[in-house]
Amino acid sequence: MAKRVTFVNTNQIKPAIAPIAFDYLSAPMERAGFELNLLDLCFSDDCEAAIAEHCRTAAPDYWGVTLRNTDDVYFSSGYSFLDRIRDIVAMLRRARAVPIVMGGAGYSVMPEKLLAYLDADFGIVREGEFSFPELLTCLEEGRSFTHIPGLVYRDTAGVHVTPLAPNTCGPLASIGPHKRELVNNPHYFAKGGQIGIETKRGCNRSCIYCVEPLIKGRSVRMREPDDVVAEMASLEERGVNVFHINDSEFNLSVAHPMALCAAIIRHGLAGKIQWYAYGMPRPFPDELAAAMKAAGCVGMNFGVDTASETMLKILRRTFGAHDIEHAVNTAKRHGLEHIIELLFGAPGETQETARETIEFIKRVDPERVSVTVGLRIFPGTELEQMIRREGLHAGNPNLHGHIEGNDDLLHPVFYLPTALGPDPQQFIADLIGNDRRFFGTNASLFNYNANDALVEAIAQGERGAYWSILNRIEKRFEAAHNARGCHRTSADGGDPDWSPIEILPIEQSA
Repeated sequence: MAKRVTFVNTNQIKPAIAPIAFDYLSAPMERAGFELNLLDLCFSDDCEAAIAEHCRTAAPDYWGVTLRNTDDVYFSSGYSFLDRIRDIVAMLRRARAVPIVMGGAGYSVMPEKLLAYLDADFGIVREGEFSFPELLTCLEEGRSFTHIPGLVYRDTAGVHVTPLAPNTCGPLASIGPHKRELVNNPHYFAKGGQIGIETKRGCNRSCIYCVEPLIKGRSVRMREPDDVVAEMASLEERGVNVFHINDSEFNLSVAHPMALCAAIIRHGLAGKIQWYAYGMPRPFPDELAAAMKAAGCVGMNFGVDTASETMLKILRRTFGAHDIEHAVNTAKRHGLEHIIELLFGAPGETQETARETIEFIKRVDPERVSVTVGLRIFPGTELEQMIRREGLHAGNPNLHGHIEGNDDLLHPVFYLPTALGPDPQQFIADLIGNDRRFFGTNASLFNYNANDALVEAIAQGERGAYWSILNRIEKRFEAAHNARGCHRTSADGGDPDWSPIEILPIEQSA
């Protein structure tokens, strides 16, 4: 009789985000001879009761638990999910005392520390298509498992992790297309407004704050475009037709996204779907933008952080301010919705570098801009090393959040230099003024955790990337506002009380 494995989704963020990893794990696990079930706690009001009921009907032999996010990575709230996840792990163990294996993007950021904190038995670093079935097979056969790359385990000496060399991740092409049948993706689409798709893994960039290389590796591995399109087509047949590309950077290369666009068109899917991508301002040539548009892409999110050449160098970004302007103009030429993401507060940030960025972005005139002030310090990043040299302690005035008793950075600690003044958020807000292109400094509207405005809009039929939905909400509100005779006077000014929050209130998690 096949051993039963229950995947447990612990992510309760709203709008709801489908646990893509479980769909991607399902085929390799089934090929290895395991029977799979899903315990999805995303929509559960009583996790303990849901777990108990699942154990009565499924009686799992192993728990596979995903940790998508350690916290909301949001300066204004600093909300950690870890205590809630730890409670869920304890519930699982009480309900059925079988091995608990942790995985997921959030888990891979600090796997040894999280295994101990959450009190799980095993952990999988990065992707689990190869290592997870191998671990359970070894446990079933009573064999040693310490040869499995990226495995976290505990023994009498403590918690250990096996080496994860760059070449230990398996080739994605060998996995083939994903069925996407274990997770109820149509339900998540109705509640979350989009479904994730992955075209490659890994990021070879060196941004000082980013955990993507820890989560997915520095080696960039491509999926076969036809496999990606087959996955999209299978979802589209079930009514899911708006996707978000989950790649770290969609345009790390030009050839692979061009091949994907060609495959979408070749298989006749371009007119049936819409999709969004996250990427860099360079490379973003006209031929790529045109191909994306023809293949059904409607929006591009450019993560640029800053337009100050000084800060671009400090952050180790691989483009210049002129590339940002080029990307915005290219998106406009090809009719692609676009947003520029700014991130203020890295070491070296000053009022002058912040002013330089805001003035440049205003001149370039993108469709929308999001503004975050304060950087979450994650272990394993260059930012962590920089801050430890500066002093990771309560006496450092540049640090905010859970500082005392949190040297391992499990809980959110943010860096925001005093060089930005006594109130950095207000300083940035004053630079922005009433410019409607900007979502605002650390705006609660742009926090995707417990965002009631987005939940309500999606319930009313909105679909797409969350920034795009928010953009449409504001445009509709502005149109209604103007119809009442209240007109803003320019892109930089207007009615300071104008806000969609008047009709779509936000309750910030805390």
